[in-house]
Amino acid sequence: MSNTLAGINLQVVAQDSLTTLLAEFPLIQKFTTNFSGEIANRGESVTTRIAKTVTAGDVGTSGYTVTDVESEAKTITLNKHKAFVMGFGDGEVAKGGYDVLRRTFMRPAAHSVAKAVLADIFALTTAANFDSVGTSGVGFNGTSAGFDADAVADLAQHLTDKDNPMDGRIVIVKPSLFTSLSKDVDIKAQYASGTNAPLTENLLPRIHGFEINQYSALPNAGVTNQKGIFCTPEALLIATRLPATPTNWYGNVATATDEASGLSIQLREWYDGDAGQQKIAMTILYGVAVGNKDALGRIIAS
Repeated sequence: MSNTLAGINLQVVAQDSLTTLLAEFPLIQKFTTNFSGEIANRGESVTTRIAKTVTAGDVGTSGYTVTDVESEAKTITLNKHKAFVMGFGDGEVAKGGYDVLRRTFMRPAAHSVAKAVLADIFALTTAANFDSVGTSGVGFNGTSAGFDADAVADLAQHLTDKDNPMDGRIVIVKPSLFTSLSKDVDIKAQYASGTNAPLTENLLPRIHGFEINQYSALPNAGVTNQKGIFCTPEALLIATRLPATPTNWYGNVATATDEASGLSIQLREWYDGDAGQQKIAMTILYGVAVGNKDALGRIIAS
């Protein structure tokens, strides 16, 4: 087989693919992550830790008394191995080279991988996993039109009632609820305080301590009319590792790692002589788990 894609360095393709993937990953990075470039096999486990709630005490005559700080170990099984594979005909590679890869492979590959990971994360947001925030795990239960700034204020109270920190709070909703917030007169009026993003860019500012996100593929996680969640990063956990590098294989393997987050991806390429195609795959090994059950509530809307 050919050792290169029309003279293209697979490592360069991997690095550019990672850059594209990170652009698709903003929601994933809102949760508690354990990314690493270490090699692992499917079924192995990763242990991470989340902090438990602490309470401040009085400074008395005896001075500053130490309060034990506790963390809770959480095990994440690496049982998800996803890949996106594309095949390029001999003519495509010869004529288009790297431009073909960028246009045809990187963006759809990154999008498909990110969507697969998010689907597995949001599948955890069931009534069985999260039932303590708000009323039996529900912070809002009403009509889509009724989801406004006041409703978000109630979500904030529900998290605060469970002693969750203010930092990193997020709301993720279906577009219909995002639109309801965008139409709220109190939110639209924020242009007077220096931002016209709701009107010009369809972007919402922070509302009652929450970063507001919309995601059209958000599943209902088995709950009728579940159209959103609100949480802190400790609610959901994700760990990624690199799949073990194949041995005695005729293809090529390259990896790329983001220095800031530690997220790594692996690219594999090989030539299929029977099909007359140069094939290339973006692959990721990961696992997801429930973190702090008191850190996420669900949003129900009809």
